[in-house]
Amino acid sequence: MFSNKIIIRHAIERDAEELSEMICENAKTMLAPHYTKEQWDNFSLYYSPEVVRKKIKEQFVFCAELNGKIVGTVALDNDFVVGFYTRLEYLNQSIGAALMTHLEAFAIEKNLNEIQLTSSPEGLKFYFKNGWEKVKDITFDHHGVDFEETLMVKKLK
Repeated sequence: MFSNKIIIRHAIERDAEELSEMICENAKTMLAPHYTKEQWDNFSLYYSPEVVRKKIKEQFVFCAELNGKIVGTVALDNDFVVGFYTRLEYLNQSIGAALMTHLEAFAIEKNLNEIQLTSSPEGLKFYFKNGWEKVKDITFDHHGVDFEETLMVKKLK
């Protein structure tokens, strides 16, 4: 599929700009059509380069890199999976699966028995296909803005 191997590594501060750009580009296509202007503005701030830089310091943030370009990202905040995005032109090419496999192995190393996440409607098919179970539909408040998501869990071996 790829001429070079996908490298998955910890994100570093200088990745923040590229991660922010990639996440917002993906979300603008995949999520923004489902968001109100208020939700989109909130999302954009949450993934600004400054906030991503802070996340890199506080969470376990991983990047998938191909030919020196970041093509995907995922993070773990305690037992919660966050910030799982793939560059648009690499969707459905196993980047997400590779990132999630790496994150799950990392969580097992951290002695976690299960991990959880909230999924937008766009991500549900991927998660169900990869062994995640729906817990419940939830509305969560992020800085005064409500988001409708699905809480999911995955038991780790």
